[in-house]
Amino acid sequence: MVLMTGSFCTAAGTEADFFVATNGSDEWSGTLSIPNAQETDGPFATLSRARDAVRELKEQKGSDIVVLVRGGTYRLGETVAFGLQDSALDSSTITYAAYPDEKPVFSSGKEITGWKKVTATLPGLPKAAVGNIWVAETPERFFTLYDDQGMLPRARSAGFIPLKGGSRDRLHFPAGRLKNWPNVEDVEIVVRPHHAWISSVLPLASVNEDKQIASTSIDATYAMNELHFLPTVESCWVENALEELDEPGEWVLNTKEGKVYVWRRDDSPILAPQLIELIRIEGDVDKEGPQDTPATNLVFRGLTFMHGERYQLTEDDAGLQHDWDMHDKANSLVRLRGAENCKIERCHFAHSGSGAIRVDLHGQENELTGNHIEQMGGAGILLCGYGPGTKDVNRKNLVFNNHIHHVGRIYLHSPGIMVWQSGENRVANNLIHDAPYCGIIVSGFMSHFFGRNGRELCRTIRQHEVGEMPKEPTHEQVAPFLRSHDNQIEYNEIHHVMETMGDGNGIYIRGAGAGNVIRRNYIHHLVQPMLMQAAIRTDGGQRDTLITENLIYKCMAQGIILKLNNRATNNIVADVLAPPRGYYLSLREGPMTDAVIERNIFYSAGKDTVFIDELPAGRGRKTEDRRGRTLARAKDAKTDFNIYYHAVDPELGKAVLNKQQADGVDANSRATDPMFVDPESGDFRFKPGSPAGEMGIVPFDISLVGLRTETKQPLRNTNTKEYK
Repeated sequence: MVLMTGSFCTAAGTEADFFVATNGSDEWSGTLSIPNAQETDGPFATLSRARDAVRELKEQKGSDIVVLVRGGTYRLGETVAFGLQDSALDSSTITYAAYPDEKPVFSSGKEITGWKKVTATLPGLPKAAVGNIWVAETPERFFTLYDDQGMLPRARSAGFIPLKGGSRDRLHFPAGRLKNWPNVEDVEIVVRPHHAWISSVLPLASVNEDKQIASTSIDATYAMNELHFLPTVESCWVENALEELDEPGEWVLNTKEGKVYVWRRDDSPILAPQLIELIRIEGDVDKEGPQDTPATNLVFRGLTFMHGERYQLTEDDAGLQHDWDMHDKANSLVRLRGAENCKIERCHFAHSGSGAIRVDLHGQENELTGNHIEQMGGAGILLCGYGPGTKDVNRKNLVFNNHIHHVGRIYLHSPGIMVWQSGENRVANNLIHDAPYCGIIVSGFMSHFFGRNGRELCRTIRQHEVGEMPKEPTHEQVAPFLRSHDNQIEYNEIHHVMETMGDGNGIYIRGAGAGNVIRRNYIHHLVQPMLMQAAIRTDGGQRDTLITENLIYKCMAQGIILKLNNRATNNIVADVLAPPRGYYLSLREGPMTDAVIERNIFYSAGKDTVFIDELPAGRGRKTEDRRGRTLARAKDAKTDFNIYYHAVDPELGKAVLNKQQADGVDANSRATDPMFVDPESGDFRFKPGSPAGEMGIVPFDISLVGLRTETKQPLRNTNTKEYK
């Protein structure tokens, strides 16, 4: 076949080299947007055929190539992979885009057919479900199902509290909560193992009903005991047992019978996913070696990806911090692994069991922009570099203007955006909301894991590059291997996250290296009454972070958690929700030498107000808390030009200021009304004559925050370094 070397133009805005359509054929030339009258030529039928045609054409054309995909649904039975041979030449691009004003959908969902109404008695089926259940035969094992409304919920038991004595693979359960089901290996437990920040989905290996002990085939992240600090929370439940199929939409799979049971919620087709990854861009990755060859200059625009399968933990997985995700794992709808200068823009990711987008290992100057991510079982976006070592090749990516919501529907700890061992990225103008855990996480590696073994973090270490390391290395020894440095997290809007889990934050950073900036974000309405959370947190060991010019409004428990030499400047922290706590600034780890707390406004109109909270000394200690950490004190930081004001009881602010000044800091600070325009309605602009202006406090311009539209253009990069 001779390929055209020029573009075929059918109408304004529809010029392309190739077309793909649901009524196309892979035997045709692909150069027509619709079949011709004789039906002898027309568009391709599949994306993979278009990819193969582009491979031939690019050698002839040598310039930009465009493939337009017509509207409709394309069922994928295998991942469409793009490699080095699919990269654009030189500085040109190869674009796969939606045909103008049309919606192409790529789905791995395969319809289950042959449904029959269950008329026989099903042992254990709840009374409410009798007469409502449909059954179909299926040879496949799957972990998610979908109908036209989205993901169908698996049958789920009521929650319970694990009994004492559990381990990572053994659960002690209250009598009657688990059974030795005939298909016990189909049944899974979902558990928050001891810590409020993680959930594990674990297949059962066996159940001893008499001893009330269940064994799992994969380890949980931590021992399966009651939640630390939250012992009354029902932190464990059972899924995929027929006895729990008691509501419309729920389903159960029995692989021993080869049958799936569903209480249908409508008459739409029911789809089982065939793939986790739908699209993969992958260069030549030498994982253990010093250098990779990336795939380059590929663009995917305006496409929709749906119905991906849920990923499973395996014995050889390597976890990131707290197993919030896995290292170099195929668990997203679109995956870049060894990629540079690629773009995923204005795409829609929805109704899937794993994550949406991840950039693994070698990933530089890629742009993930304008995407809509919703209803995902896992995370929204993950930038995931190499583990500690000398290979620093995941950096300078752009995550901009993405709308991310209702993620973490299966793996409850999954954040909207996570940056791990990846530096010099810009994460800006994203809108993140309605999520069970954190909005944004910037993470790397904590020193004490060099002396450990196990799934979490340890398996990511590049031992052949790190060399000998003591079991308790110093920060100076570890710092050269921390790659999540110099990231710009700015202009993001985050609200209604932390809806389910505990001990999390709107924005969280730990083990990330120096030079990170968290700037001009609007974090508001984190409203669930969780004890251990904050709008912004620097966690244990994190250093050299600037938290500046953020607006924090109506967030539960704590505003900012500050540790070590990090800096909090020009932030507005208003109306922290309480109880619990009600801390506006929590100081949690010293020494605070070189830390800065300047030009912040701490404003309250409610009860339970603690403007600055400092931990007491531990029992029998003078300079350390109960955990042995050096006490963090505002008097040890550069603390000045702050405003402390309680609108109902101004004396509270005065008392804090008096204490601070007695400690030798806050000499120029005030306990005065900052004169916001309408704080009760969330308007924190300064009125004329506000004392904030004369104190040098920078006003917060909310119009610059959040999603950009055609009338709200992208902001210039504000990094102190060049972005690219």
